[in-house]
Amino acid sequence: MSQRVDRWIEWCKWPVAVLALAALPLAALAVLSLLRQLVLAPAAALPFLAGFGAYLALWWLWLRRPLFGSFFATLEHELTHALFAVLTLHRVTGLRATWSRGGSMSFMGRGNWLITIAPYFFPTICLLVLAVSWLVSWLLPAALRSFSDALMGAALAYHLSSTMRETHAGQTDLARVGWLFSLMFLPTANLLVFGGIVSYAYGGPAALADFLRSLADPLS
Repeated sequence: MSQRVDRWIEWCKWPVAVLALAALPLAALAVLSLLRQLVLAPAAALPFLAGFGAYLALWWLWLRRPLFGSFFATLEHELTHALFAVLTLHRVTGLRATWSRGGSMSFMGRGNWLITIAPYFFPTICLLVLAVSWLVSWLLPAALRSFSDALMGAALAYHLSSTMRETHAGQTDLARVGWLFSLMFLPTANLLVFGGIVSYAYGGPAALADFLRSLADPLS
């Protein structure tokens, strides 16, 4: 079964790349519109923005130094590979993360480009926080909801900083899927993920739906 899934995903590779490239201006305009809303009326997203800013400050002042290694970032990177391997029906057979020498993930079957490129646009930790926040939001008092929003902001900032560190000319994952494909696909994918998470933090599912609808606004 995983072989059929791999063939289908590989067949979709370049159509997806062309579609992503065509959608890039729409995604950029939608994100800019969302950021303008945040600037004009930031109150609803203050906990999220505080968490985002606090993590960026912590990273800049402390965590970006080589002294701290990259075990957690490497572990999350390999877990994201493993998640997409499982989602595309592969059995994961091994996962390794080191403090300063990278990591690896192995699975049964051929694999596909989605498994390879997933860590460069899919914020596993952030979306896990978002899912837990959504599941328990109706039970939490306002103070704890603010804390979960701040944690989601910090998780998104972590994803951005770790992805920036991992995206470089020597990155074998990106070379494996192809630099042309990566350049066509990743900007749009990251804008959509970023905009989706920020809009959800700003106004919940309704704001997320508005963000997705705004992608088509320039076409109407």
